[in-house]
Amino acid sequence: MRQTTICLLTLTFLFSACAPAKQVAVEQVPNYQPTPEAAPVRVGVVLAPKLVEVQDAVKRVFKDAAVVDSSYKPNFLAGDFNGDSSQDLAVVLKPANLDEMNQELQPWLIRDPRNGKSARKELQLQKDEPFLAVIHGYGSNDWRDQQATQTYVLKNVVGNDLKVQSGNEFISEHSGRKIPHPQGDLIGETLQGTAGYIYFATSSYAWYDPKTFTGETPKGTIHQRPMR
Repeated sequence: MRQTTICLLTLTFLFSACAPAKQVAVEQVPNYQPTPEAAPVRVGVVLAPKLVEVQDAVKRVFKDAAVVDSSYKPNFLAGDFNGDSSQDLAVVLKPANLDEMNQELQPWLIRDPRNGKSARKELQLQKDEPFLAVIHGYGSNDWRDQQATQTYVLKNVVGNDLKVQSGNEFISEHSGRKIPHPQGDLIGETLQGTAGYIYFATSSYAWYDPKTFTGETPKGTIHQRPMR
């Protein structure tokens, strides 16, 4: 009996040894591990101004003292006119309340870009006189921002065919000529039959006529009324 038991155990051991081993599935690591997709970079998009937005900006700065002059086409455009990397608004306006436009403590600067001495004296607008208002941008919303109120009122420079031209385009187009050094984008237009540009120089706006330009006025200290 004991021999029979030993034989059975021996047979069981041999059978188990001969049986195929149970395979365990092991997940293989791929040679290439894809990296997480990088988050898209947000690129700022400059939106073209709409009339209702322009009217809101004019109302914010001038209240009821001026309105958009619809007799000019186009009568508004946007660009970085003072070179601070913020979008500004240039819009053709006309006085709606002359007393308010010429008030003693004006919250804007009235300048005549065609007269270099204008910054040294008080200027006033005349009845129904069109002017170009440049509202400088502020904060993340540029000229649309509710705190964007720094504004230049430019006399004697309202022309036709207003367009924006970058500083690089301007320099390339006028290569070989004596030209100014604008700090930002320029406003091109046809004024009294002459094609020229309005540009920001140092602390105010100036007029460039390619036929008569002889050079920029040397930089000096000019007293300016504090901006609101």
